[in-house]
Amino acid sequence: MAKASGGKETKRGSGMQAPEIKLPVFYNKGGRQVKANGTRFSAKGCVIYTRNPHDCGTSFSLKITNPHSNKSIQVDSSVILRKRFADNKNWGMVVRFMNLTEGARDEIDQVLSQATAIPESASDSKYLKTPIGQAILRYFNLKKLIG
Repeated sequence: MAKASGGKETKRGSGMQAPEIKLPVFYNKGGRQVKANGTRFSAKGCVIYTRNPHDCGTSFSLKITNPHSNKSIQVDSSVILRKRFADNKNWGMVVRFMNLTEGARDEIDQVLSQATAIPESASDSKYLKTPIGQAILRYFNLKKLIG
């Protein structure tokens, strides 16, 4: 255990670290649904990166979605901390899950295990589905360049 500057002992290195996976999450703000990215999931909460953050102390319903199986779970949550990241113009909200039942906790674990089982593709670009992206894929296919 390490001593913090205030003389209190803090635990370091003990316990499990939250997995570094990124999942799409949805929440309502101002009457509209906001899509964001959630990461660092645990049984107690997660971190959400968004352009439309809630204020600290705000309670809201969060929908966590596994993009590979489209399975989702809805949990009540509350913002305990938020921070602005100047490099990518996003906010980070640390969210705590509230009133989480054992069944909901098991569902979150299942969604996270399914999401970690499938590796994230590095070539997932939002531009690949556009006509110019399809043309690039068709004309600059690696097989055509090699063979």
